[in-house]
This record gives sequence, C-alpha cells and structure tokens, in this order.
Amino acid sequence: MRRFPLAPLGFSLRLNLWYTSFFVVGALLLFSLAYVLLVREFREIDREIVASKLDACRAWYQDGGTNALTLHFQNESGWEKETTFLEVTGANDDLKFIRSPEKDETTLKHLSRSLTAREVNWLDPIQSSEKHMVWTIAMTRLPDGSVMAVGRTTENRDELLGHFRSIFLFVIVPMVAFGFCVGAFITYRALGPIRSIISAVRSIIQTGNLHARVPDPRTEDEINELVTLFNRMLERNEALIGAMRDSLDNVAHDLRTPLTRLQAGAQLALQNEDPAAIKESLADAVEEAERLNAMLATIMDISEVQAGALKLDLQTFPLKPVVDLLVELYDEVAQEKQITIVANIDPNGQITADCNRLQLLLSNLLDNAVKYTPDGGRVEIAADFAPNEVRITVRDSGIGIDLGDLPRIWERLYRADKSRSLRGLGLGLSLVKAFVEAHGGQATVSSQPGSGSLFTVTFPRKKSAK
Repeated sequence: MRRFPLAPLGFSLRLNLWYTSFFVVGALLLFSLAYVLLVREFREIDREIVASKLDACRAWYQDGGTNALTLHFQNESGWEKETTFLEVTGANDDLKFIRSPEKDETTLKHLSRSLTAREVNWLDPIQSSEKHMVWTIAMTRLPDGSVMAVGRTTENRDELLGHFRSIFLFVIVPMVAFGFCVGAFITYRALGPIRSIISAVRSIIQTGNLHARVPDPRTEDEINELVTLFNRMLERNEALIGAMRDSLDNVAHDLRTPLTRLQAGAQLALQNEDPAAIKESLADAVEEAERLNAMLATIMDISEVQAGALKLDLQTFPLKPVVDLLVELYDEVAQEKQITIVANIDPNGQITADCNRLQLLLSNLLDNAVKYTPDGGRVEIAADFAPNEVRITVRDSGIGIDLGDLPRIWERLYRADKSRSLRGLGLGLSLVKAFVEAHGGQATVSSQPGSGSLFTVTFPRKKSAK
C-alpha cells in the first residue's frame, strides 16, 4: 500500500511556528516601546526633582551663603541623603560646600569645567570615579561666580527598570508556551477540513471509492467554500465517470452487432467463389462500415457542440418547406406501418437557424416518432411562432417512455431496454439536444408509457452566427 507524507501536520507545525514567531516579535516590540517610554518618564521625573532642589539650594545660598546651606540641610528631613548630592565650587575651582551620600564621598567638582553660559546645564548621565554611581546632574553659575551642582543618582531608576525586565521575562516565557499550545490547537482545528479533503482524495486514489465526501465544517468562511466546491467536483466527476461507464457499455453493446456483421461479411466474401455472392457480402460489409462511420461522426458532432467549437451557418428562412421535405422523406416508411404524418406549419413562419443541422435534428425526431409508433398510429409536427422564439413540437401516439428512462434519453448512446430490439445508435436524441443548445435553445420531452410522447425544441427568433 502506498504511503503518503503527513503534509498537513508539517504545514500545521510551520503555521504554528509562524504564529508564535509573530507573537514573540509583537511582544518584544510592545515591551521595547513600553521600556523606552518608561525610561523617558523616569528621566523626566528625575530632572523635575533635581531642578526643584537646584532652585531651593540656589535660593538658600543667595540668602546666606554656605552657612545657610548647612543650616537648612541640618533641619531638612526631606533630603534624600542616599540618592542626592550638592556641591558648590568657587570661581577658582576651590570647593566651598559639598553634601554627598555616605557611600560616595568623592567630590564631583571637575564637572564644573563643562559648564556653559546657560542658566542651567544638564549632565545626564554622569558616572562617579570611585563608586561607579550614575548621576543626573544640573549645574548653574551663581551671581558671585561660584558654580552649584545638584545631582540625583539613577540607582532607584535602574532598580525599577531591572524589576520591569525581570517581570517581562517571567511573563513572556509562559505566554510564549501558552501561545504555542493555543496556536497548535487553533491551527489543528482550522486545518481539519484540509485533512478531510486529503483523506477523501487518498481514499479515491487508493480504493477508487468515488462516493467519498468531505464533511461539511458548517462555517461561513473560505474553508467551507473550498469543501463545498470540492464535494461538488467529486459529485460531478462521479456522475461523469458513471456516464462514461454507461456510454462504454452502450458502445460495446451497439458496436458488437455491426462489427460482427462486418467480420462475417468479409469472411463470407473470402470463402465464397461466386462473384455475385462476393459482391453482396462486400455490400453488406460496406453498409455496416457506413453505419459505424455514422455513429462515430455523430459522436464527434456532439462532442464538438459540447466543446463550443461548432460553427453554425445561421440563416433566416421559412420553416414549412423544410418540414414538408422531411414529411415527404418519411412518408413511405410511415405508409408501410399505416402511420399518418400530419404537418401543421404556418407558411409565413420563419426561423433563424443552420438549415442543414435543423433538418438533421428534425429528421431524428421524426425517425424516432415513426420507429416507436405502432401500426395505425399518428405523428404530428407543429410550430408556434412567438415574438421571441419558435417552438417546434413532434407528437406521436407510440409506446411512450418509462419514467425511469425519461431523464436519461438525452445521454449519448443511451437506449432504453425496450428500444434495443430496434435498429439504432442511441445518438439521435443526444444530437438533437446538442444542436438545439448550440442555437441557444432548449429541448424538452413529456411522455406517458402507452400514450405516446411529445418532444419540444425551442429556437430564439434571432441568433447571431458563431
């Protein structure tokens, strides 16, 4: 037994990996944006705190110099000793005042060299030389030429950002795992119809089971449409293959007799020494060969019509002369069976059609009517010329058509059981339907067993040539 690769599982895994990758990338982008915004917000908060402290210290210094700063720091309970420092240097870079965290006693007076003429200069971030603490520093020049610097360490900010990164890593890992599992489940459910289609195709390939169908997913989406179209395709293929099998059976049945007669005639001609008998045998063989050739030519005509390749020579002409000619042609055969053929056609009625093919399809309808009407019966052909169409009817008082055979009489090579005893190809009605549809019309039939049949063909009054 042939083995098939599990393509749906591979595709499902790839689809899930793509989904997870997009999820991870989206989460990383979202985290990066949140992180950047958070860093910016922390920076603005630190600057606001440092700026307010710088304004306060500058006011104290201007009121009482370094003594005022010392006094205020001794009484100030809101000054963060562990995160903030103050430094005042003179015009000659001499240190006049410093207030630093206990863990970093290093003076930062060297920063005054980068001070510009602006009122406030920001130095962000600055790292101290010994303790490696990072500072946000604001510096300004005082009226006496001294430089005041107020700084705030970013240690708390870095700690909060570190917690944020840890929380993100702690959350993103289970979220990725959860997203992968949910994506696998959703992908598996979404690709269920695809697996059903593959199973149906595999069943058809391995077992030839044309009855296999894909269950309806009952969803209003593209997958449901795909399943519906696939099931319709399977139904159509099953019908076509069934029709092909029936056609092959009918062809085998109908070709057996003429081929046997053809072979028998040829053998008889070879075995017989009488020239007259040889000539008669060859004539029979030629007749059977012509019958086979007519069958193949009719099949080709029908196929040409169904393929849309038939070229019609459309003309507008009176219908009555065409019907009268056909009635005259079949009158002799009808008289042998005492069948009456009646034509009721308006002499002024005209039809737009291919004259040769119209004669051929009407002759097939008359031939069937005469063939299946018992002795003493009646065949009537009539036409109704409406403003937009011409409706031609052929009614007979024959044996009729069984209800089980009625839907299939237009199929190629189909012959009902009770018609197989009569000479025929089983292609006449198929040719009629094909020619009528090539003209843009339609062919219908109504019948009751034992009460005759009524065939109706409808042509448009005006039809452009193909």
